[in-house]
Amino acid sequence: MQTRLRSWWFEIQASLWFLPAVITATAAALALLTVEVDFRLLLDRRAGTVWLFGGGAEGARGVLATIAGTMVTVTALVFSITVVALQLAASQLTPRVLRSFMGDRGNQVVLGFFIGTFTYALLVLRAVRAPLDERGGFVPAVSVSVAIVLAMASVGLLIYFVHHAANSMRVSVVVDRVAEQTLALAAELYRSENSGGSATTRAAPVLSGESTGTVWTNRAGYLQTVDANALLKVAAERSLTIWILPCVGDFVLPGTAVALVLPPSSPDSEGAIYSSLSLGPERTFQEDIGFGVLQLADIAVKALSPAINDPTTGMHCVDRLAELLLRLAECLPPGGTRVFVDGEGRVVLPEPSFERLVGVAFDRIRHYAASDARSVEHLVATLGRISVLVPEGYRPLLARSARSAIEEARPHLVVGEDIASVERAAAWAFHPDAAVFVGEVNSVGR
Repeated sequence: MQTRLRSWWFEIQASLWFLPAVITATAAALALLTVEVDFRLLLDRRAGTVWLFGGGAEGARGVLATIAGTMVTVTALVFSITVVALQLAASQLTPRVLRSFMGDRGNQVVLGFFIGTFTYALLVLRAVRAPLDERGGFVPAVSVSVAIVLAMASVGLLIYFVHHAANSMRVSVVVDRVAEQTLALAAELYRSENSGGSATTRAAPVLSGESTGTVWTNRAGYLQTVDANALLKVAAERSLTIWILPCVGDFVLPGTAVALVLPPSSPDSEGAIYSSLSLGPERTFQEDIGFGVLQLADIAVKALSPAINDPTTGMHCVDRLAELLLRLAECLPPGGTRVFVDGEGRVVLPEPSFERLVGVAFDRIRHYAASDARSVEHLVATLGRISVLVPEGYRPLLARSARSAIEEARPHLVVGEDIASVERAAAWAFHPDAAVFVGEVNSVGR
């Protein structure tokens, strides 16, 4: 249940409606409060207060009606700009960045403030009474003054929104946001202690030949989150070892085994294990490290495609992918697993390996960059610069990726100078001597 609540809250935060709805509800409560203040405290003192609205009932109605009508128009404009930004992001970058745009706090606050100002003005308008009304005249001076302040603040927010919407469509901003989200997620996931503070990561146990229980799924979806704390609690209470089989981000088919339990446990334990896994229709940034790498690779592939033909953006994405892989190489757990231990209970969670992340990052990029000498040169040179900085065990993997890029590019490169420059950039990948290897990579970086 806790896992599903976390997933639900994550979806709510990334929606366009939640924060605007909260701001609108707050504006409605503010309208009721200021009208009550007007009625109880300032009904007979308005004339001596210079900073309050000083017009009559007709003037108050005119001001409030103008504010409400203007806010509806401006809200429609803001919503239209947001939709256009989403369409451009999906077509020019990748559809997988739409969640980031929808979850942008700036857009949500602006939409909420405009709708809230409209709601506030409408609710205050209903309280204005002319002197000839049966209940006597009533002009909520404080409420109308607050409405004017909200309208002026909305002008400032409109200026901010125009700048923010234009800035958020810059490729560098989108790429930087994805990279920062991925790095922040890595820092959160790969701590020495989990959020509960009672479990530490240890070496992965070896699966023996003993009989094990199996937890099956009856529905399909991407594995979005795994509640390690809930699993560890179940494992500790029953002295179990629980292996989660799919990695976060994998697509799980109905009828697939999602966990192994040793020794075999009761159905209620298997139900608790299954409820700790959250499946959804798409990958998210909740716990999926590979999703950020995939987004940057998608942007690079789209940029290198003939439809977009923007190799500079592709090389920009390669640079940020290099940064991500370098940081992930430092924090990814050895063996591709995280193991949480509490007493006799153990939980084993698979993690994306460095090899898998390198494949997600560069395999498709090298295919679409094969016909552009400068893109291939930049790709293999960047792989070389990474190789100098990562642990030595990862270097053969990166060299193999560079050699694959060269092999795929050779049939497409016909100019001798292009071929020579690409081969010079990749010379490090073919050198057997590690010491010379490092020196040549450094020379490529310079």
